[in-house]
Amino acid sequence: MQDAEKEIRKKISAELAKLAGLGEILKGTVSKVVLGTKKSGREKKMSHLLTYKGAGNKTRTVYVAKEKVSEVGRMIARYRQAKAAIERIVELNVRLFKMKK
Repeated sequence: MQDAEKEIRKKISAELAKLAGLGEILKGTVSKVVLGTKKSGREKKMSHLLTYKGAGNKTRTVYVAKEKVSEVGRMIARYRQAKAAIERIVELNVRLFKMKK
């Protein structure tokens, strides 16, 4: 029983270490949008927006510069990794909790 508990705690520590090493994260989705035509009428203005749910479950939108789009994409991917790691930690903690009965 104690060996199983130690193993679970070891896995939790490993997941926490992964979280600590992720770096900067962002939540949301990056969308490419057409904002309309320029005054010349020849080109459409393209832009990128980050949309996410903020405090109070309110949808927020933030402009993303063209040169930052790939960086923001990597930050969103790290958020997904963090979210998955937290889910694994929760499952491991539930197993620990059940062992303590």
